[in-house]
Amino acid sequence: MTHPIHRTFENHNIRLLLINGEPWFVANDVSAALLYSEASAMTRHLDDDEKGLSNVQTPGGEQEMLAINESGLFSAILRSRKPEAKRFKKWVTGEVLPSLRKHGSYSITDTAEVQQPVPMAEHIEADRIVSAGRVFNTMFRTGRVIGMNRRMAASRANQATQRCTGVDLIAEMGASDWIDSADTPTPNRRQYQLQQQLRSHLAENDWPLVVTGPGLIEALGLTEDRANQMAIGQCLPLLGYRRVRLPANKGIRPWGYALQQTAVIEELSA
Repeated sequence: MTHPIHRTFENHNIRLLLINGEPWFVANDVSAALLYSEASAMTRHLDDDEKGLSNVQTPGGEQEMLAINESGLFSAILRSRKPEAKRFKKWVTGEVLPSLRKHGSYSITDTAEVQQPVPMAEHIEADRIVSAGRVFNTMFRTGRVIGMNRRMAASRANQATQRCTGVDLIAEMGASDWIDSADTPTPNRRQYQLQQQLRSHLAENDWPLVVTGPGLIEALGLTEDRANQMAIGQCLPLLGYRRVRLPANKGIRPWGYALQQTAVIEELSA
């Protein structure tokens, strides 16, 4: 049986479990904080080694609950486009995990039940790399399935992994030059660079719900031509945007891109 450590994220009670020195999170708590409809909607896409049942002590007695590990947590965050996901990730990576790695347990002062220090995993930094590797593998496989070559799939997977976990696996391997090496086909290098520009621009603007190709081309200081229009159109779906018809302007409904949130897409497509 595991005694949970309680912490609050934006009025949501998050129960953290330390199992064999590794952090696990009660899935129901995380799904509520990330505004999933239910925990099963969040965990159905996770690998078997990223989730599991654990006996948790509650005020009403011992209960069996579904929990997710660090890798599963980052996968769930990555799949969510809710603004809460970005804040939750910052909270986990900036407060929860650093405290665990520094003290061996999550330091708390605002709960009635204070946990005794738990020994840290012997190779906690190595464990963090392993967790990032699982996220990378998931994204790399996705890239290959949708038709990317191996180098571009690796580049995009590394970007997504770094955004979610803070770990730059390619840099850890000393392979950054491999991405920009001369044997990378020029179109792929340009596409990779544009992807980085777009990601930075969208993140700086808090991932706007709706964008347009011409607007992005102007914001990035690019030339308004067919090649850049097509390149922007290829990058945006990989960043979570879907091509939709925008409201009519002078009788014409132009094309744009909406962040993949059902309500927004349905409204624009009406």
